[in-house]
Amino acid sequence: MHRAPADMALRRTRGVHRRLLVALVLVGFVAAACGSSQQAEPTTRPQNVEDKSISWSVVPAPADHHLRLGVVKSHVPGHHIGILLVTGTEGLSTDYPGVAHELATRGFDVAFGCWFASAGSDAPSTQQIKRISCDDAPNLVGVADAALPNLNALVAGARSVLHDYSTLALVGFSRGGGIALLRASTGKTDPVVSVSGMVEGTSNLGNLPNEVNVVTRADRIDAPVLLLHGEADNIVPVAQARDMEQALRAHGADVVAKYYPGAGHGLPTVRTDAVEQITKFLCTRFDCPAGSQKPSTTPAP
Repeated sequence: MHRAPADMALRRTRGVHRRLLVALVLVGFVAAACGSSQQAEPTTRPQNVEDKSISWSVVPAPADHHLRLGVVKSHVPGHHIGILLVTGTEGLSTDYPGVAHELATRGFDVAFGCWFASAGSDAPSTQQIKRISCDDAPNLVGVADAALPNLNALVAGARSVLHDYSTLALVGFSRGGGIALLRASTGKTDPVVSVSGMVEGTSNLGNLPNEVNVVTRADRIDAPVLLLHGEADNIVPVAQARDMEQALRAHGADVVAKYYPGAGHGLPTVRTDAVEQITKFLCTRFDCPAGSQKPSTTPAP
């Protein structure tokens, strides 16, 4: 039985419409995927940073905020693991490029940036360490769930400028260690190094509203974790790191911890060994260049 010309034309029209609909859906998926990534855009060097070897970018964050991101690339031959330094309460400062350079001599590409606007008068600049402006970043809310979208934006920006975007370790200091571990409790498996990490929602300097005791969420963390803490820390007691270590071990997590007798908050007196511990921790789990195992020859700033 032959179909009428009008019926055949109608079927052809419906077929074209279906193919067009499929094409539009695919385009929508691609556009959504592209729009969801935080691509870092190059920007100028901050005025108070003299180091011209650092490349600077700006990363879009939620609520029309922007995050400043610096990158130090390693000159060690071979494959480079990426590291993102996550700042503490003092915010982004000229101390972080110094740490980045030390890690770069070990074969890591290192990013550092602000996940919040620099703190106010409680984090002043000194003659040796100067704050780097992050005025367009969101306000500091501390180790809180509300801060995670901002940290995730910074992570995405770092991935977009580093050599190996698939392997990125978060090295967090004080509140930076706490927020990096809080992020890991949401199912993120990027390795975390917590240096003097504030993980129990408070410190000897107090806390901010809605800060989280990350130890209570340790059973959700599947990322490899390195805990480095000074036993003489008078800001974040070493007991917080020990509690986190115990909680992680209780559910079989991959955790390594080292405690430094006599060392204070941020481990300034044992930085060389801290860099050694970070290198060893990462290079026993991921592919590092041969130079990563050599002692650093660059002095701490």
